[in-house]
Amino acid sequence: MKNSFADKTVFGLIKAITYPRSSLSWVRRGHLAKDKVFVSQTYWFAGTLPRVPLTTILPGVQEAEVLLPRAFDRKTGTSISVEEACHLGAIAKCTKAARVLEIGTYDGNTALVLAANLAPEGQVITVDLPPSFDMEKQDSLMYPDVELNLTPRDQLGRQFQEHRLSPGIRQVYGDSAKLDWGTLGDPFDLIFIDGCHSEAYVRADSQNALDHLAPRGVILWHDYGAFVEVSNVVDRLARESCRLKIFALEGTRLAIGLAAPAAS
Repeated sequence: MKNSFADKTVFGLIKAITYPRSSLSWVRRGHLAKDKVFVSQTYWFAGTLPRVPLTTILPGVQEAEVLLPRAFDRKTGTSISVEEACHLGAIAKCTKAARVLEIGTYDGNTALVLAANLAPEGQVITVDLPPSFDMEKQDSLMYPDVELNLTPRDQLGRQFQEHRLSPGIRQVYGDSAKLDWGTLGDPFDLIFIDGCHSEAYVRADSQNALDHLAPRGVILWHDYGAFVEVSNVVDRLARESCRLKIFALEGTRLAIGLAAPAAS
């Protein structure tokens, strides 16, 4: 839908105050004067990938019966949206994913959604910084709060801790850029990246994901279009990767990379 110049100006000012680095890039590219998609009270202003319906990428996905546990136990603007959760569940179900890795646990809702839609005996490995992590006592993750994307320590994984699906979810604590992903149980059928949003971390997580992905696996990135840093890494991979076909999913902040097995 089209929005007035006044709407865009107000949004630009809010963006400049809240996300100064991203907003400078947005204004520099002239987006203040262009019509932009307005969904869920935010503009998705970053990234160059065309937005494609999931039905185009995964034919038959419309037949999927997706389970969404605790669908409305989420914080708008922080959690993935219900629409995004539906996409994740459908992708897990249609690809018959059994081994799933999540980078960035948050409150555990996404892990629940993935666990509810896995193949029988499937498992979700979800990685986040340990509960004892203290921003004031470390110097390795010196990023703005909006890029760090740090979960309040008392909320970490709370949704699955007492849930009936918890046996299918394994919590791992650590820094995703320093962990040996080979110890997590690879190869993975599906990897969901929603950890630290700095460009360096998204790049490291993406490379690790490629290195530990099953031959026909899927990588998903959250906040594509909403964060310049995330979008830059995904756009570069879309241009340069010989293994992945990457798309932005229409109506979401998700980008999806589909792996094709290497030619023999």
